[in-house]
Amino acid sequence: MDDIDSFVDSLIKEKNLQGLTPEGYEQVASELKAAVIEQINRALLNQLPDEKLDELNDLLDSGEMDEAKMQDFLMNSGLDIPKITTETLLYFKAFYLGEQE
Repeated sequence: MDDIDSFVDSLIKEKNLQGLTPEGYEQVASELKAAVIEQINRALLNQLPDEKLDELNDLLDSGEMDEAKMQDFLMNSGLDIPKITTETLLYFKAFYLGEQE
């Protein structure tokens, strides 16, 4: 189980959703995981400096970008990925659990 799966599992437990069937649990977990990943990606892209964003757009337009190349690009972009990811996860958790709006 990866970190995102563990995070999603803990969110569902903290939310204390009653009456979830195993299938319902899997559906909720899948949707939450997709939402968490989308939020992390959005946060990372929002933190990219303009010149890096232009470079990323050029790479995307070239059609040569795959997941591995995207990860390499982000790792070499100068972003503090662990910090951005942690902040995003904390915000997502607070929002999902109704602790902030």
